[in-house]
Amino acid sequence: MKDGANSGTAERRSTKLFFSGVLVLTIANIANKILGVFMKIPLENIVGAEGMGYFSQAYTVYTCLFMISTTGLPTAVSLLISESRARGSVRESKRICSVTLWLFTAIGLLGTVIMMAGSGVFSRMSQSPNAQMSIIFLGPTMFFICVSSALRGYFQGYQVMVPTAVSELIESVMKVAVGVILAIWAIDQGYEIKYVAAFAILGVTIGVAFGALYLVLAKFFFREQKYDEEYAINKNDLVSPRGHILKRLITVAVPITISASMLSVAEAIDLPIMMDGLMAIGHNEATANALYGNWCFCVRPLFDLPPALVYPISYSLLPLIKATLTEGDHTRAETFMHMSLRISTIMAMPCALGLSVMAEPIIRMLYGAEDAAAGAPLLTIVAPAIIFVCLLSVTNALLQAYGHERKPIISMIAGACVKIALTYILVRIPQIGVYGVPISTFFCYFTASVCNVYFLVRHVGVKLEIGKMMLKPLASGVICALSAYAVYYGLSFVTHYIIAMFAGIAVAAIVYIVLIFALGAISEQDIMLIPKGARLVSLWRRVGAKFGIKKTEK
Repeated sequence: MKDGANSGTAERRSTKLFFSGVLVLTIANIANKILGVFMKIPLENIVGAEGMGYFSQAYTVYTCLFMISTTGLPTAVSLLISESRARGSVRESKRICSVTLWLFTAIGLLGTVIMMAGSGVFSRMSQSPNAQMSIIFLGPTMFFICVSSALRGYFQGYQVMVPTAVSELIESVMKVAVGVILAIWAIDQGYEIKYVAAFAILGVTIGVAFGALYLVLAKFFFREQKYDEEYAINKNDLVSPRGHILKRLITVAVPITISASMLSVAEAIDLPIMMDGLMAIGHNEATANALYGNWCFCVRPLFDLPPALVYPISYSLLPLIKATLTEGDHTRAETFMHMSLRISTIMAMPCALGLSVMAEPIIRMLYGAEDAAAGAPLLTIVAPAIIFVCLLSVTNALLQAYGHERKPIISMIAGACVKIALTYILVRIPQIGVYGVPISTFFCYFTASVCNVYFLVRHVGVKLEIGKMMLKPLASGVICALSAYAVYYGLSFVTHYIIAMFAGIAVAAIVYIVLIFALGAISEQDIMLIPKGARLVSLWRRVGAKFGIKKTEK
């Protein structure tokens, strides 16, 4: 009985940590994305479209190296730590952290040297030599982000997401504040625009450095014993040799790194292809750079904002399912798998379709009418791809947790090839031009997510609930988006467009919530799993009884 009680307590604790981790990371991600959007507004006013083009090109190079250096290893760290904890080998978790920190420090130093020494090569590859100084100033970020990634992977293995969330907030606040201050200072000093952009991007380096410092302090004060109590009944003092841990880290991390970095590599390759294509149809370098800057700093941040709601599910899901499978509880792992797929789709649908129909007023509010005229059509095209970005994130986590970390490589390669090929073909068609970029982005994520779903069905044996997972949220999302646009369009004749926009969004949110419950896209069983779920179910039943709406599926 005692073991059963301990097992039940551990299960409840793991579930609580999962949802609290999702909540904390969701709040942090939303704050980070909002800060990122608002960082770009003053920066664009300070350095202009040309300067933002240099900024974005340096950041594209950094993103590529960052994904290659850090995406797979933190995931591998969290998987190994959650697995060792589930076996009761607490001492091994500490050794994994130690090995990882040494490895990541070496990778970070190497990445910094490559980025700074190769700045000239990278800038020439992107067809913009003036971006070289921005790349140099961003170089040290590689070292700090590697240290941060090692520690985030460690905390993720314990399902403790607060340090990650706080460090990300520190990074975002610092890069906004410092980047804007340094850009203004550089303008006052009379520097050329390429140097102003470099000082602006230096804020990113400083922000990441402070985020890494916080994580080091958080690790120093972290007490693992508090979180290892639930696995005390399986105590195992065996500790693998450092060489074995390093080998396992690399074995797990390499395929994850390749799959995660493939789309970033495709983005980096996409840049010179896009620039060449735009210049081939008559644009000069400055105009092509400005078009790319509009895509990167008006459209892409808004496109990346909704998935921030879903990424925390993937981060928290990975160690939870790995630990659950290690304990042999396949039924519980399957429950979380189906729930995560449904919730991610339910969250993605209204964001994707709503952002598509409301692209013009949103961009106009944030960046002005001129940028809205150029950016809104791009956002309208690419926004529906948010559905597939979110699906891709969750399915990647599921495949990795089930030991199929090599399968997403195929999916990502397929998506990257589609993106590169379509960008090359479409951008060179004068009637399409820059619109080829969002089109290729849409089909890139669509292709990759479809491949991942196939692998889940084929190799994990998932039986997808297509109605609850896709069709019901899609129907609710379409009605939600149409109601948003109808309210916005109707009120725009009698009030300010911003008021009309927020009114449309508010009405659409209510419509969507009612529809997903009424159609049974989410069940009472799903709600019962989240904190305060019983109260939410009780509230919904009372509301449904009052308005004659039938109960959700059980």
